[in-house]
Amino acid sequence: MLNGLNSVLTIFMMIGTGFIMAKRGFFNKETGKLFSKLVLNISLPFMMIVSIPMRFSKEKLFSSLNGIIVAFLSILLTYIIAIAIAYILKIDRDKRGVFYAMFTFSNSIFIGLPINLSLFGEESATYVFLFYLANTSLFWTVGVYNIRKYSSDVTMELSKINFLKKIFSPPFIGFIVGLALVFLEIKLPPFIVDSLKYIGNLTTPLSMFFIGIVIYSINFRDIRLDIPTYFVLIGKFLVAPLIMFVCLKLFELPQLLNNVFVLEATMPIMTQVALVSEFYGANSEDVSFMVGFTTVLSILIIPIYSIILLK
Repeated sequence: MLNGLNSVLTIFMMIGTGFIMAKRGFFNKETGKLFSKLVLNISLPFMMIVSIPMRFSKEKLFSSLNGIIVAFLSILLTYIIAIAIAYILKIDRDKRGVFYAMFTFSNSIFIGLPINLSLFGEESATYVFLFYLANTSLFWTVGVYNIRKYSSDVTMELSKINFLKKIFSPPFIGFIVGLALVFLEIKLPPFIVDSLKYIGNLTTPLSMFFIGIVIYSINFRDIRLDIPTYFVLIGKFLVAPLIMFVCLKLFELPQLLNNVFVLEATMPIMTQVALVSEFYGANSEDVSFMVGFTTVLSILIIPIYSIILLK
């Protein structure tokens, strides 16, 4: 319990630092974009390459394969529930695709990974990426298909090259390289390991600073909560983690994996939902706001889940 509280307070301190720096003018939206690029393209991939071989063996990785099944199952069930709710609420056709995506898909890496690292240590990173594999694959297939299907502009199309780039992002490539090093039993020279580790350690503080900047930039007077919005919030912070918890009971998995997966299911809306909705002209302004709003709310809700999990 005390360790969980200490970890949560550490996260709040880092986010608070980012918020104060933004309020005083040291950080702005451009700084946030820079932090995002540094994390996603450099520090996070490097951290994966180093941390996976340090924390996992082939046997331990094989024992976690059922986790991928759980991740796919829980996300698909959540998506089906989102479809049912949209049908019951009679949500406008041009908003259905983004409603499904906002209800279901989590920001598993940029926010999910540093929070799990802070709470559970570096060993949680591989489990985060097991969830990320399912989350990303389903978003760029089922999720994007329905955003496009129900958008006001169905003439636009993602090229196959861009589609593959979205899936095989630098963090995912780093994850694959880390797994390859484990399965091939390759050990990198110490100077490479140390260099990658130092750069990888930037992931958590830069991500937390980014969240602080996002919180500062939110104009809470613009918040408009209608019925679909309430259901998106219920889906993200109650339905998704509850379904994950139930699915995890079907398999005997490591407790750390269980904790990580429940928290991952509780993460705010996936950033790419806003990007794809803008690409297809599908209510992108409201989606972008909801990404930021759920990020703010997650800072209040995730500590509750983490304290429960770390009892």
